[in-house]
Amino acid sequence: MNSDMKKLLIMLVLGVVISLQASAQESRVTLSYPVGFAIGDLSDYVKPTSFRGIAIDYRKMISENVGVGLSTGWNVFYEELAYDTYHFENQSVSGKQYRYSNHVPVLFNAAYYFKPRAAVNPFASVGIGTIYTRRNTDMGQFTLEQEAWNFALAPEVGMLIDVANSFATSVSIQYYNGFQAGNELNEPQSYFALKLGFEL
Repeated sequence: MNSDMKKLLIMLVLGVVISLQASAQESRVTLSYPVGFAIGDLSDYVKPTSFRGIAIDYRKMISENVGVGLSTGWNVFYEELAYDTYHFENQSVSGKQYRYSNHVPVLFNAAYYFKPRAAVNPFASVGIGTIYTRRNTDMGQFTLEQEAWNFALAPEVGMLIDVANSFATSVSIQYYNGFQAGNELNEPQSYFALKLGFEL
């Protein structure tokens, strides 16, 4: 994760925290650990499950059942390939290949909570915005870096489970559907995330 991505994520998290302090009793903030599963072009590039990431969802409650806000996070997919000869544009390079694909969604979201007063509260949400993708292919001294900002839709279903007063755990699955970008990574960059978290 380069310095620009870190700065972006820090600014977004600070914005969420400030908003939370301003309206703590009327907001929901969920911090989650997302396990990512690549699909489509992303899966063609790097197949293993992503166990590196973080997600944060902030929602301002405008009614008992409806919240709107901001979601962000970070997932990195990684794969090490065996020693072989790989072709890059007009050249061939032999060696082990290391592949990294970083994804930072920045989404406006809306959620509906079906049973806000129950111990188990199912919800459904949808996010709309963008996903920043940076893909690095490393072989020895050779590095190929590609970047893209994909328009994205991200539906999600899950549930909150009350554990104690003002504390709940959460489990959900979200589909990050990154559309075709028309730049360095012109194919859609999409993945599922199983999110395990807790509500602050």
